[in-house]
Amino acid sequence: MSPVAMRKLELYVLSRDLDAVLETLGRAGCFQLIPAKSEAPALASQPWPTGGVTRPIGRRAGEASKLECTLDALRELREILGLDLPTAVPPGAHMPGPQEEALLAEFLAKARGLEAARRALEEQRTREREALAEARAFAGLELPFRELDHLSFLAVRVGRVPPAELEALRAGLGPRALVLPLDAEGTIVAAASKKGRFALDTELERARFRPKELPADFKGLPSEVVSRLEAELVTLDESCAAAETRKADYRASIDSSWQSLAASFAVFASVERIKGGLEGSQQVARFEGWVPRDRVASLVAELDRVAQGRVAIRSFAPEELPSVRAGAEKVPVLLKRRAFASSFERLVVSYGAPLYGTVDPTPLVAFFFVLLFSIMFGDLGQGAVIFLVGLLLRRGASPQLAKWRSFGPIFMGVGSGSMVMGFLDGTVFANEQWLVPLSRTISQALWGRPLDRFIQVMPEGGSVQKLFAFFGFTLGLGVLMNSVGLVVNIYNKWRLGKRGEALFSKTGLAGALFFWWAVGLAVRVALGSRPALVDLPGFLLPLAALFFEEPLGRLVEGRKGEATEEGGLAFFIKGLVEVLESVSYYFSNSLSFLRVGAFALSHAVLSFIVFAMGDLVRAQAPGGIVWEIAVVVIGNAVILVLEGMIVAIQVVRLQYYEFFSKFFTETGTLFAPFRFEYPKE
Repeated sequence: MSPVAMRKLELYVLSRDLDAVLETLGRAGCFQLIPAKSEAPALASQPWPTGGVTRPIGRRAGEASKLECTLDALRELREILGLDLPTAVPPGAHMPGPQEEALLAEFLAKARGLEAARRALEEQRTREREALAEARAFAGLELPFRELDHLSFLAVRVGRVPPAELEALRAGLGPRALVLPLDAEGTIVAAASKKGRFALDTELERARFRPKELPADFKGLPSEVVSRLEAELVTLDESCAAAETRKADYRASIDSSWQSLAASFAVFASVERIKGGLEGSQQVARFEGWVPRDRVASLVAELDRVAQGRVAIRSFAPEELPSVRAGAEKVPVLLKRRAFASSFERLVVSYGAPLYGTVDPTPLVAFFFVLLFSIMFGDLGQGAVIFLVGLLLRRGASPQLAKWRSFGPIFMGVGSGSMVMGFLDGTVFANEQWLVPLSRTISQALWGRPLDRFIQVMPEGGSVQKLFAFFGFTLGLGVLMNSVGLVVNIYNKWRLGKRGEALFSKTGLAGALFFWWAVGLAVRVALGSRPALVDLPGFLLPLAALFFEEPLGRLVEGRKGEATEEGGLAFFIKGLVEVLESVSYYFSNSLSFLRVGAFALSHAVLSFIVFAMGDLVRAQAPGGIVWEIAVVVIGNAVILVLEGMIVAIQVVRLQYYEFFSKFFTETGTLFAPFRFEYPKE
């Protein structure tokens, strides 16, 4: 059950082949790059020549500028068209070439044109809205028209220009003023802000504008101004909507090309990011990384093909590296893929990654998680509901469920276990009577006598012997789980060369022997036996080993010459504390598993309460059968959701504090291979 075996590769690549090699490594997704160090490598006594002094390669100024410009162009295209990046770079993505660069330039030019047209229309619509608001405000004002020029924020001119000059006038004024034709004979209303008044008059004079004489008593604005502004605004609204539609249509038309284009430049950005931290010379780059052992041969062959034989590769087993043996470098951990157990990997890595070369606890975690949950939450009907939820998650029928697909096997596992436990204790949807006929039939066929249920959790007839037996079973389960954790720890420490800890620590062989002897004595006493004289050395020898853990550890590891600065009193107190802590540690760890029986009992009690309340409502309320069904349904939902969550939390707590604490004294690092990623915003 160890993690996947790893190898360390050292690569020397010609600069001209570097892009192709890094692209191959990213596509393979099995090479964890080791960050470059400032000092020269010491993997071998005679490093291969690199054509000069080893130094960080970095990127030349031109390359860095090209990368930034490219990413800026992609970012601008996304922002203009509202394009989304895929969640991951798809397989088959490759470095961009001239075709991709030309396509990006084409897309960006078209998008800029569409955006410029949209913004021009938006600006014109904004100006016309402001002008319309002003015109409406002054349209009904009972003041002579000549006075409005002194009171308004607008400079308004009403008159006539030759029709042939109208387009030139509009072009000359641009966004500084509005020109609204009122008829086919060249009558116009021109409006500008007070700041643009002089420019308006200059352009009007150039267009041979002749003011229109209005009656002296004419008040307000000409009615044509407001109506014309309103009509013009409606046209602009339609034009703006059409501009948005053109953008949306263009976005849809390039979506598939955008996906591949974005992926291509994601490869480019990822490769450039890695190149910026490599070591080497002008001609050769050198870098190292970890690869799963079973992928080394295929990866080396592919790299040799891509570089046409111009790549030099050396492979090292972890035990060959002095830095790994000394503990200065940790080998990354890749947990094996297992059909069911791997769904519990998140539970393990949220606590910590196991060290390379130690036991992968994921299968053990999967087994104990399902077992503990099933005992505490035994119900045939509710377990079936959990199983169906897991089945839906596993299938990922909708995008919302697809995000939780990895949790499907967990739900299916605990649901199946709950169904089995529910069948054994005769509970289905909190009812303890529906399965009685089936249980009697099966038990009569198997043992010759009918039983209402195979496991009795709730005490009946005032007898609590079966209840005590059930709690004894949960303590035995705690002994099993603690013992497995101790065996895993002893094995791990021995493989890592820490023999002192494997033999004499609290969670080593000495602590395990004390724990097992105490359990054996407790079982003998429970069965009516008495402590014997042999129990004295059975306890004293492991406790003595715990007391003298440090000197005994130095002895078995060959560190006899190491001096200690501790005095005799400090050594005595430290040993005594270790003994007392070990005794209390195992005592509390064992009693902690009583909660398994307690939650199993609470589940049975809640089930009893649900149907007791249902019977009460049925007897007291009008239409009682309807209310009884409602109580049973709501009660089952509450048990399923609330108690299910509480039981899951308790299972995680038992895994973390009682199981993981035995062997997770040091954590490793997870394998994180180089993969293509989209640039972060």
